[in-house]
Amino acid sequence: MKKIISFLSITVFSLFIIAGCASKNSIKVWDIISITYTATFPDGKIFDQNTEQTPLMFTVGSGNIIQWLDEGVVGMKIGSTKTMTITPDQWYGKIYDTSKIQKISQLIFDKLSIKIENWTTQKLGDIEGIVKWTEKDEDGNVLVLFDINPRETRDVLKYKVTILAKQK
Repeated sequence: MKKIISFLSITVFSLFIIAGCASKNSIKVWDIISITYTATFPDGKIFDQNTEQTPLMFTVGSGNIIQWLDEGVVGMKIGSTKTMTITPDQWYGKIYDTSKIQKISQLIFDKLSIKIENWTTQKLGDIEGIVKWTEKDEDGNVLVLFDINPRETRDVLKYKVTILAKQK
């Protein structure tokens, strides 16, 4: 029984110490913070970023920013950096639209000298899309399934977030 009481006492004491340290330095809900971030696609291309000259300032937990960021900064400390992986369904409420997968004749790609490779990003004029696969229509013509959904609705993003400051 003494061992259990001793263990519980040490555990409770440790939690108070950890909570005390966390409450001083760690980001909590309702803290007003400023951050910088860089968001990249899987290929490393920058999707969005800000700098220390234009930090993003918000109240944590207020719902005024994207939920994954609101939740992801909790527990971080001033000056710390964290990389967060964001799936398309966590984005700004954007939903992948299957009607934006177009069937385009391979002849168009051939005429434009575009080599068709599955799961590669291609441009047809001003439209960027990803070639998903090919199929044949009832006449035997090859059709390319070209996904013109915006990249952010189909790609996972990496956000590198740094906490710059917390208002007191």
